[in-house]
Amino acid sequence: MLSSCSTFNESFLVGTYTDAAKQGFHIIEFDEKTNQIQLDRTIETDKNPSFIIANKAKNVIAVISETASKTGGKITTFSFDKKTKIVTKINSQPTLGNNPCSIAFSPNEEFLVVANYSGGNISVFPIDKNGVLSEASQEKSYAKIGVNKARQEKSHMHCVVFHPTEKFVFITDLGGDVIQQIPFDESIVKPLLFQKSVENKLPDGVGPRHLVFSKNGKIAYATLELANQLGVFSFEDGKLQLVKQINLTNEEVVLDGSAAEIRLSNDEQFLYISIRGDFNVLVVLDVSDAKNPIEIQRVKTHIKPRNFIITPSGKSILVGNEISNTIISFKRDYKTGLLKETDLVFPFNKPSYFFSF
Repeated sequence: MLSSCSTFNESFLVGTYTDAAKQGFHIIEFDEKTNQIQLDRTIETDKNPSFIIANKAKNVIAVISETASKTGGKITTFSFDKKTKIVTKINSQPTLGNNPCSIAFSPNEEFLVVANYSGGNISVFPIDKNGVLSEASQEKSYAKIGVNKARQEKSHMHCVVFHPTEKFVFITDLGGDVIQQIPFDESIVKPLLFQKSVENKLPDGVGPRHLVFSKNGKIAYATLELANQLGVFSFEDGKLQLVKQINLTNEEVVLDGSAAEIRLSNDEQFLYISIRGDFNVLVVLDVSDAKNPIEIQRVKTHIKPRNFIITPSGKSILVGNEISNTIISFKRDYKTGLLKETDLVFPFNKPSYFFSF
């Protein structure tokens, strides 16, 4: 039961894997003081709205349907009225690649870039100020093969990240052990300059998954899913360079690749990584020396912590556990970066992604 004095002042969009369209995606509210969650609303949409983001003004929501068809998955936009809190569908477009799993707004929010995991391709969609999507203006397929026959039989585009200061977009290819670096020109209809792209090849079999840059763009961190490692990168003079790889699990279970989400604290002093599989933990690393992360803690979660988020205050972390069908929380000491387990267990069907809303 919720406390009558609760003030749910932090909102999050939550993507999910669904068993029925009516399950849709969700808006939840979190009361950090009382450590309580409540479901604000569920918005019906297509199957598996697994990844969801909003624009800077938080009045346009973009969500993918992680599905497969002759035209791929689907990307759909919704409007959000801040006064009435009404969510209304705007329109959809096919992603031209199966099982899209990541999307990102371009810096000026005139484009959305989609990574299609099973399709092994990326697609670009113009979007107007009202959130209306046009048909894809660009699409490019990749044909990389890795050494892991079970997971790297083809390119698997997994994450889209725009560089914070330079005009590049980075896309991780888990299947090809590559991070694609593509110049992005927002002044033209076809903004991806493929002819000038760079393939940043990583060691065989590591499987890059998610990527995050420091605010100045000089350091990047990536989960190397198949190797259960953290990749540390420098970015100087337009070049991404792998500095080191750090094992997150022991070598005996390296084939059980399960490193997933990665988040950098707002003060850029601490890094958090979820590991699924047989581990089901969050790993905490001190990155005050940016190129030399040091593990300082690991805490148990529920089963398959696919995604998690640091709350805007930095005082809590919410973890979505896909197999346990739960959201749990940890209190976070923003000075030490260390986490403390709480008793919050919020039932939730197959949570897959959080976005602060």
